[in-house]
Parts: sequence; structure tokens; C-alpha cells
Amino acid sequence: MKKTILSAALLLSFSAAPWQAIGTGAAWAAGPAKPRAILVVNGKAITSDELTKRLWWQHASQGLSDLVDERLLLEEAARRKVQADEGEVGNRFAELRANYKNKEEFEKNLKTMNWTAEDLMNMTRNQVRIKNMLLAAQNIEAVTEEDTKNFYNSNKERFTTPESAKLLQIFVNTEAEADDVYMALLAGADFAKLSSLKSTDANLKKNGGSLGFVARGALQPAVEKTVFALKPGQYTKPINTGSGYSILKLEELKSPEKIKYETAKEGIKANLRDQTIVQELKKLTAELRAKAKFEAAK
Repeated sequence: MKKTILSAALLLSFSAAPWQAIGTGAAWAAGPAKPRAILVVNGKAITSDELTKRLWWQHASQGLSDLVDERLLLEEAARRKVQADEGEVGNRFAELRANYKNKEEFEKNLKTMNWTAEDLMNMTRNQVRIKNMLLAAQNIEAVTEEDTKNFYNSNKERFTTPESAKLLQIFVNTEAEADDVYMALLAGADFAKLSSLKSTDANLKKNGGSLGFVARGALQPAVEKTVFALKPGQYTKPINTGSGYSILKLEELKSPEKIKYETAKEGIKANLRDQTIVQELKKLTAELRAKAKFEAAK
């Protein structure tokens, strides 16, 4: 189960950003302006620079509201003397970094959004600190064994793995190449060796064409229908996939399997706990906003 630790307002992912909200062109060419205060919350300013950076991640209408919530929650964390676990901060940052081929691509992407790695690290640290504060609250009740069992028994359809096929693939660029490969297979050539020799994809070459187990629903519908109609040991004719031609061999079919409770338990527990955290987050944010002093920046 995929975990959700904080609400969407505080869990920002590396995704497409609302570029239109910022604008481009001459305003950027003039160089960075001195950050100005746009709102003062409990005596501390939120600057235009902070909002601009946040807008790369979220729509303008939501960005300022989220910055206010974050500022209030961090103030409350400081009042409660709660800090972020730097180990968790580092792990989360590494997960974001892992979405890119290398450090250069990662930093280039950040730069296009007027962010630095330090900005992202600080945002991650803030998220972890807020999460830790909520977990430390006495009204975050522990998830019991009864809670997890009830969820499992009430949602059994979620705990079944789909039918899957263990596949080998040969991928080439042209129909002529695909026909030559297919004729070689009909003549008795070894599929894995032929994939290593003929495939234009580097991973297929390296792995002898192995795709591992592919779940039903992951392939193009027409390809899936053909593949799941095969018997182990059989392979398809060349298939035009749009970017080239593929030949797929079925090695093994795996039937749907029920995920045992003991296997799913920890994921269920984390999910239920996170639901409680999100509710507490909404409640606490509302309370802090009600007590906060807002004033227009001069």
C-alpha cells in the first residue's frame, strides 16, 4: 500500500508544475528582485520569494494558503519542541533524487523551477517535522490488531494480486528486422540469446529479453490479449507497438493470488494511521488559523 503521510497540501511530488501561474520572459531577464513581505503571520513575514518558489509546485490560489498552514504548523512544532528526524529527511530526499538519471539532471530540473537542492531538502525537513509533531500528539490513537483485521476483511478485493505473465521480449526498430528475427525463431534459435544479440533496447540486450512478471492490465490491450492467449513456451508474431516491433515469449502464467493478512498487516496499519494523521492535521490547522494574527504586509 502506498503511504500518504500528510495532506496533499503538504506532500508535494515531483510533477508537472503550473508554469502559467508564474510567467516567463522579460520579468525574469531583469534578474532577481529583492524579496518583499506579502503577509505577516504572528509577526513573521512570508516573502514574495517564498511564494514564487511554492508556485512552481502548486496553483497560485493554493500556494499562499499552504505557506500559511506550513508556517503555523512549524511554529507549533517549535512550541512543542519537536524536530525532524534527519535520517528520514535524507531518505525522502534520496527517493526524490532517484527519479532522475543523475545529479546533473536533478539539479537542472530544479533550476528550471527556480529551486535549489537546499530548498527541496528544507521543504522535506519541514514535512517530516510536522508529521513527527502529529505522531507525538496524544490524540493520535494507536492502530489495533482489531482495526487492521476489520479493514482487511472488509476490503478483500484490494488484497488480491492480478494474473501475471513471465515474459521475454525482442524489440527491434523495423518490420524487416522483426521478420528476420521471427524466421530465426521458427528455425530454432534460442529466444533469450537472440534478444541479447538483436534487440535495440539496452536492458533487453543485457537481460536476455527478460521482462519478469507483467501483471494483467499493464500492457496495451491488443498486446495483452495476444500474450495471455499463449501457452508457456509459445511466442507471438512481430507486433507493431508504434515505436518499433516486438516479439514476446510467454515463459509462465501466474494465477491471481490472495495476499495473506500477515503480509498486508503492516501496510494496512500504516494506511489507517496516516488517515488519522490527516484528520488531525486538518483539525490542528483550523485551530491554529483561528488563533493566528493576520495583517497585510506594508
